[in-house]
Amino acid sequence: DRNRPQRYRSQKLKLALTAALLCLGITPLAAQVGSEPDKSPYQDYTYHEDLAVFGGYFGGAKGEATVGPQSGPIIGVRYGIHVGGPVELSARLGRISSDRNVLDPQKTGAARNLGTVSDPIWTGDVGVNIALTGQKSYHHFVPLFAFGLGFARSGSSPDVGGYSFGTTFAIHFGGSLKFVTHGPFGARLDVSDFIWQLGYPSNYFLAPTGGTAILAQDQAQNQWTHNPVITLGISYIFAR
Repeated sequence: DRNRPQRYRSQKLKLALTAALLCLGITPLAAQVGSEPDKSPYQDYTYHEDLAVFGGYFGGAKGEATVGPQSGPIIGVRYGIHVGGPVELSARLGRISSDRNVLDPQKTGAARNLGTVSDPIWTGDVGVNIALTGQKSYHHFVPLFAFGLGFARSGSSPDVGGYSFGTTFAIHFGGSLKFVTHGPFGARLDVSDFIWQLGYPSNYFLAPTGGTAILAQDQAQNQWTHNPVITLGISYIFAR
């Protein structure tokens, strides 16, 4: 039969096409292997505004003259607004319950240190928070990088040595870990570095009779200090 080779080739072509179609049909099924959307560890989180209260610990840097704010508790409030994608803007106001040393530059030895006084510090800043997982959470957690600008202020008057913390420009940066749910409440852990200047009075550079100055002549009158801060906050989402 002269048509037998042609029929044989036609059958082989049909088998090849059938196998190809089967492969194409299997491919979409194979792409679905893995976590189902509702069981994936990555979940979209949608919110627009939240308000939080926080508390924690401030690690004060006393500076070269040892008169800067000392370590103590910090409490405050924080407002956040999601502006799109991984970016959130925030505003914070906090109060640090701190003490500081009082020095009399006209005295020498141990008599120079007059002890400590309460000197609470108010802080305020605006910041940018960038979610490292985009607009998704991983098992309800969102790691963030945060930085911002603000101020730090003490209302205390200059002491006997002419020193006061006053009001100073402040910078902060650090990392955060946010816990989010589909409900109205969440939590956030922040580890930050508050950076600001301590300004020393000219009396600190003058040596009293029979003694030495509090600061050497080559010491800068304005000193930048790093102050680590760790806080934990509870947030309430009031706009989605």
